[in-house]
Amino acid sequence: MSSISTKAIIAQIDFGFTQIEGLMLPDGSYGISITQAQRLLVFSSSPHLALKSLKVLLGKGFEPTKVKTELSNNPANVLTITQFTKLVTELAIIKQNPTAIAFLRASAEETIERRFDLAFNQKVEESERNERLALRMKRLLARHQWTDTLRDRHLALYGVKPNPDQYKNWTVKVNLELFEKKHFNCNRDNMCEDEQRTIELFESMCVRKAKQYPKDNPEQILEKVLAAF
Repeated sequence: MSSISTKAIIAQIDFGFTQIEGLMLPDGSYGISITQAQRLLVFSSSPHLALKSLKVLLGKGFEPTKVKTELSNNPANVLTITQFTKLVTELAIIKQNPTAIAFLRASAEETIERRFDLAFNQKVEESERNERLALRMKRLLARHQWTDTLRDRHLALYGVKPNPDQYKNWTVKVNLELFEKKHFNCNRDNMCEDEQRTIELFESMCVRKAKQYPKDNPEQILEKVLAAF
């Protein structure tokens, strides 16, 4: 493992939906401790196994940087921003980690939006950006919650995951039943406030119904939930 003799500076990094301790390393680059990455993404069954899990996810050649911080002389295992980005991507694409998927999509959308704001000279406060990011994370995670519930039931009953057309059909069915429209252009920000409340209620109810009726197939679960509306 590489070693750095001087200490890293710690600052709170606000992602809107949560805060983590970020690091500025002595060379001016940024990093995040494995402990903080685990708290954000929960990629290991135990914090004590996080380093082992990372070596599996990032490849055999992966080694974290060992660095002391301004708060401790005990060296922390640190990921560079490049390594952290690779971790998020691997978790999202390979492991289908719901938090990583939502974080990757929400962060990408914010990055693109920032470029457009700059091009059109739009001034947006960081507090507003944090609110948007938190809302995107909430909506993305909630959507994955109900589709993952149906996916898991489909897998349990039939031994295979649903195909893309089944996900599409479920989504269209829900939108037609609840809002009398097929879609929101793949963006829940297009929903009004009342529609947001309705879909959030639907999502939580879907999870409850699946637990209440453990032998129902996905379509039966959907019918029971939609009947409540």
